[in-house]
Amino acid sequence: MEKRSTVDNTMILFDRVIKTYETGQKALDDVSLQIEKGEFVFLVGNSGAGKTTLLELILRETEADQGNIVVNGIDLRQLKERQVCRYRRYIGMVFQDFCLFPDFTVYENVAFAQRVIEADHKRMRSRVMEVLSQVGLEKKAGCYPGQLSGGEKQRTALARAVVNQPVLLLADEPTGNLDQKNAEEIMRLLEKINRQGTTVLVVSHNQELVKYMHKRQIALRYGRVIKDNSRGGLMYGF
Repeated sequence: MEKRSTVDNTMILFDRVIKTYETGQKALDDVSLQIEKGEFVFLVGNSGAGKTTLLELILRETEADQGNIVVNGIDLRQLKERQVCRYRRYIGMVFQDFCLFPDFTVYENVAFAQRVIEADHKRMRSRVMEVLSQVGLEKKAGCYPGQLSGGEKQRTALARAVVNQPVLLLADEPTGNLDQKNAEEIMRLLEKINRQGTTVLVVSHNQELVKYMHKRQIALRYGRVIKDNSRGGLMYGF
């Protein structure tokens, strides 16, 4: 389907990427970075730094003006419009505001992702319950989002994001609406998913949480990479 690069162990590659808004302001300005398969990385920076744009480029919701982007061996410049939906099947996404269907039960919200890929019904039920068990919600399968706490809603969203076993999980401020205890619980679940082989990229403003996790951090400011702490130590001042 897609033209694949020869970079075997790289999950995300940005090579001198530039993305400019219609106003002329650069959202990303000559960004180069590389994330290997199996890494857990935080993307940090103040509002307007370019973090959301970077995620949108990975998801192919927008295209770069200049530079190359390769995700899991797929050169996004070569990706045709009809191939984008299929490409996204291999990427899980978690948002700050949960994005659950209010009229669907927990089970139905998670199963929705399986229906999109036309999974076998028997296999779907087995897989959905397996993932709900992993996030501690097997007893909440019949509940609706309105009956859940904030932490439970985000765990449901996380289960939906990983039920199709994505190679890459993107999380955009996944703990922004949670207290510290629930935020740390979500991070531990993300770490568990990462240990199972999924590459995880998390956008976060929560410096305490980033400090708590001790993972690699890539910091953006005004569309540029200003720091990349690949050893997982502390990094502040972005």
